[in-house]
Amino acid sequence: MNPDYTLLTNWAECDAATADVNFELKTYSYRDTGLDLADERADRSQASGAAALAKKDGEILTAQGQAALPSLTPQQQQDALDVVELLQSERKKIMRGNRTSAGTARFLKTVDAAQVQAQVDVLTAVLAGIATQRATLPA
Repeated sequence: MNPDYTLLTNWAECDAATADVNFELKTYSYRDTGLDLADERADRSQASGAAALAKKDGEILTAQGQAALPSLTPQQQQDALDVVELLQSERKKIMRGNRTSAGTARFLKTVDAAQVQAQVDVLTAVLAGIATQRATLPA
């Protein structure tokens, strides 16, 4: 089920919703920190680590390109920069994870990471939806 962005009827509501969603994104970066502690228990293979790192590098480049779009409002640009920062944090986590992981701990780490990434993806899409809704509203 998708959020009903039409419930946001003015810029102030859009800005408040953006702030709340950004806060949610920050909570997931703290969860990533917790996952990092769990990551110390296991060893990740170099091949999968290199692939994950390459994928994250591509996501970072894409996000940096989006953040550099000249048509963004200041709020949209800040949101885009927040996404870049989060992706860079995830990249650091991958690099640390490349040094450690083994057995079922390695599998569970991927489950945890997938859960966090799914939430980040949802919240990032919600931020884009809020920005789109805000753009349709009168100043």
